[in-house]
Amino acid sequence: MHREITSRAVVIGRYSAGEGSVRVLLYTEELGMVTAIAKSAREERSKLRPHLQGGTTGTFSLVRGAYDWRVIGAVDTQNKYFSFVKNAPAQRASANVIHLVSQLVRGEGSDPGFFDALWDLLHSLNALDENEVRIAERLAVLRILFALGYVAPESGATYVTSSDYSKEILKEVAPKERDLIASINEGLLVSGLA
Repeated sequence: MHREITSRAVVIGRYSAGEGSVRVLLYTEELGMVTAIAKSAREERSKLRPHLQGGTTGTFSLVRGAYDWRVIGAVDTQNKYFSFVKNAPAQRASANVIHLVSQLVRGEGSDPGFFDALWDLLHSLNALDENEVRIAERLAVLRILFALGYVAPESGATYVTSSDYSKEILKEVAPKERDLIASINEGLLVSGLA
């Protein structure tokens, strides 16, 4: 019996896999990071093709085969890079955070705090101005590093464990931006990326 799941996910990356197929890197709400095959997804006739671009968020159906996961469906998808077409800072911020996720996360393992920090960032950026986008990106990186254990929580800093990117939270965090950057740099150093 094959295991099938349907979960919200973010497409972190995609790579060619054989004749017309695609290997997709998904960060899912239920499983964490998953590599899945989408058969014939590079072909023009494929219904999955537009749903598997990097930076796409949505609900994906996966089935566990004998050796790997396979993407069998996608609904309610939205490519965040395209939706940020008139907001270059948001486009850059989303690309930077997604790239960081691809560098830091290996293997399956669900972390709801991590997923929410990523998902909520991608769904909040379009409503923010350039300065708020910058702070939101830094806050997202800090939250991701915290979720992965590379940054210790500051006492009383609920903004680190939250996934809220509202203007009120960003206004609260703005005066602490230098501290955020210092914590991020420390976390990246510990992770081996710096």
